[in-house]
Amino acid sequence: MNQSKTWKWTRRAVWGSFLAVAAIGCNPLQLAGFIFAREDKEPAQKPLRFAKDGPKKDKEEVVIVLLPRVAPGSGTQFATAPSELADKLSRQLPEMAKENKDKDKRKFKVLSQTQVDKFKIANPTWNKMDPSEIGEKLGADFVLEIWLDRMRLYQPGSLNAIYEGRAEVKVSIYEVGTEGMKDKYEVSFAYPRTGVRSADAVSESTFKGLFLENLATDIANMHVDHKPSDTVANGR
Repeated sequence: MNQSKTWKWTRRAVWGSFLAVAAIGCNPLQLAGFIFAREDKEPAQKPLRFAKDGPKKDKEEVVIVLLPRVAPGSGTQFATAPSELADKLSRQLPEMAKENKDKDKRKFKVLSQTQVDKFKIANPTWNKMDPSEIGEKLGADFVLEIWLDRMRLYQPGSLNAIYEGRAEVKVSIYEVGTEGMKDKYEVSFAYPRTGVRSADAVSESTFKGLFLENLATDIANMHVDHKPSDTVANGR
């Protein structure tokens, strides 16, 4: 079918829909809005923005440090979860901020975990330091301290035959140059969101990667304007 015929049948389908809803008493303009509407973005609940009257109001790049930690006793499969989650967030946050360039000209830069790890090695007592101080020494604007607790990949009692990922996450936000914690929030995370998945479907390492990727998306959505569809990632 050539392009002109394709367009002709597309128009017929649309107008056919108009006539059908008009016949049952619906407003065709409402249908048009449904068919052609753009997906508006949801505003971030905890945006990482400078005060409009603050010293950094004209700064075009927001530098972020991630300090993820996992609760003791979370299991050996989660030993690398903090660094894996940080790597995924380091990619997602700048990408999502870039998509909002029409609304907010600022760019996000997330310091790599290699830089953070070097700082930790050079400062053995780093965990006793205030997160804002760590951010200041690393040249950051914001610090996200992420606490991962009650993590699991399998449904309890399933003998590791059914995937049912869960995590309780607490995120504390610190703005460098200000005193104390700026804000905080909690996330009760589930993956897949719509149910469970057989452990025969994918390997544990693949499922864990998807679990952390979706968790990173949920956290990123708290800080960056996003499409509603971004909250329902692939596989949920």
